[in-house]
Amino acid sequence: GHLPLSLGNFSMMINMDISANKLNGEFLASLSKLQMLKYLNLSWNTIDGHISKQLDHMLNLDTIDLSHNKLSGKIPKSLEKLQHIQVLDLSFNQLEGEIPSGGKFANLSANSFIGNYALCGAPKFHVPLCLNKTERQSKSNAARVIAACAIGGSAFVVIVCTLIGISFYRKRGMLKQPDEIERLRGITLRVSSYRELLHATSNFSNANFLGNESFGSVYKGILLDETAVAVK
Repeated sequence: GHLPLSLGNFSMMINMDISANKLNGEFLASLSKLQMLKYLNLSWNTIDGHISKQLDHMLNLDTIDLSHNKLSGKIPKSLEKLQHIQVLDLSFNQLEGEIPSGGKFANLSANSFIGNYALCGAPKFHVPLCLNKTERQSKSNAARVIAACAIGGSAFVVIVCTLIGISFYRKRGMLKQPDEIERLRGITLRVSSYRELLHATSNFSNANFLGNESFGSVYKGILLDETAVAVK
């Protein structure tokens, strides 16, 4: 179930451990009301949302374990104000951005942040260095240039292959040359009626039989204008 809203009402609570309870829903900002709390363990649930910036009001906290949840967004820089923190475990969430470096964060190790693949910060945390605004813009521009080059290169390859294909087929005679096309345009096909073909072949007589092909029998014939033809 969800984290009960009433948790913020236990103002005198010192220790809270509700780990591994299949809790879900967003992180409760109302927990910041528990200003006497020293130990907070919400690990191994499916709590999502952002870590509340108001946790810096809980000045007595010495242990915060929010590991193995689905928390997202940035780690609030305001947590640097918690001067009694000995243990801060934010591992295996979906956090992003820069890991704060001030306050007690200077004493933390990489184990506090492992499993958050979009974090950046100091090398000791085993995460990439954070890019400033100019570097991020340069990286973004470089990515656009690479993408444009890749698209342009692909188009160039297609054009070259097309030209090679046209040249190959012309050499093989697969494409007609312009002068041949013009010559073919001057040819007209003659259409003869079935009666004319009967007369030309003497009613398809055996005397005019030439042989059989895959499409049927072939007969020789003479049209009225004395043109010799083969009729199938």
